[in-house]
Amino acid sequence: MIDKNGKMNVKLGIINPSDFTNKVVSGGSSGFLINILPYLNLQRTVIYGIGLNKTIPWKTYHLDKNIDFIPICNLKDSSKIPMRLKVLIYFIFYRKRILNSKMDVLYIQMPECCMPFLKNSMNIPVIYQKHGSANPMAYSKFRYGRTILFRLFFEYILNLIYKKAEWIIAIDSLTHKKILQKRKNKRTSLIMNAIDTKKFFPNNDLRLNARKRFSLKENDHAILFVGRIEKTKGPKLLLDCIPLLKKRDCSFHLFFAGIGSYQPYLKNYVLKKNYSRNVTFLGHVAYEDLVSIYNMSDVLVLPSETEGVPMVILESLSCGTPVISSNVGSIPDLVFNGINGIVLEDLSTKKISAAILNILMKKVKRTKIAFTVQKHSAKNFIKSFDNIVLNILNK
Repeated sequence: MIDKNGKMNVKLGIINPSDFTNKVVSGGSSGFLINILPYLNLQRTVIYGIGLNKTIPWKTYHLDKNIDFIPICNLKDSSKIPMRLKVLIYFIFYRKRILNSKMDVLYIQMPECCMPFLKNSMNIPVIYQKHGSANPMAYSKFRYGRTILFRLFFEYILNLIYKKAEWIIAIDSLTHKKILQKRKNKRTSLIMNAIDTKKFFPNNDLRLNARKRFSLKENDHAILFVGRIEKTKGPKLLLDCIPLLKKRDCSFHLFFAGIGSYQPYLKNYVLKKNYSRNVTFLGHVAYEDLVSIYNMSDVLVLPSETEGVPMVILESLSCGTPVISSNVGSIPDLVFNGINGIVLEDLSTKKISAAILNILMKKVKRTKIAFTVQKHSAKNFIKSFDNIVLNILNK
């Protein structure tokens, strides 16, 4: 099963609703894939995704020697229709064309992408990776998307996946436990998200250059938020810390990296409160530029209502930047109080501000912080993933 180049003689099809030509990361699952792609040990991998920014549908884009990306359509992210529903419709429509590519295994990250391929005449096995235990529509930015009808529809999709998927990978223990309740005696693995430690690592040159680019002085502290700018991610909580931080004569600047429906409100809020001197909205940051942003920063703050295994936390820690976060999902398995950050039970501005000051007043050893996530390297994930593929094909 191994060819002369040491690759597994396997053709893997990845289904993910992102644009990998421009590395436009639309969520944690796509960020995770970007981290593991360089380590895939397979003869050929084809990613079927969506095009953004005028990417040409059904054109083959070569990402690497053995990895291609094919966008099945071109979509606008800003729309009154949830992206998940549009993606589901397109993958149903082009299901047969994708199946005719004769992949050996399909690896799928999102439930709406998985449903069309669970039962297929070619018997191509499906590996589904579940990113968190929450219903994906429970925190939709669309009010009607959060209604009971849509939530029940996605519960129906998830139940189909539990019954039909050849193998399911859970990224945290709570998700794993829930899946096992639905899939007794079926193939399920607990493998946490992974990080490319060759890309994300402490780099003082990147730190100094980025701080110079944003005119940060030696005693200025860079406080970072990375992710979708949505209410459920808690970015306003960070803005509300500004008065408390100013009272302590702390020299700081807040950076928000990401885009989302909540961003216009936050920008107006910053203007209304006269916070502009202390806040910069970076907008969409190209994935390869995130390394500099993490290295530049002194702390990452992620006060989310819900998470699984956040890629932004793995990326930040791998760059040696400590993290302050809410106690949700598997964050306590990544962030250890007093070692690489602080996990908060109480997300009041008073507690968040105190945690920020606590970290900023300490001398941070970035290489030691980076070491705390070494076991979550992409290389380690691929070893487990290869074993799953071999188990399926040798069935």
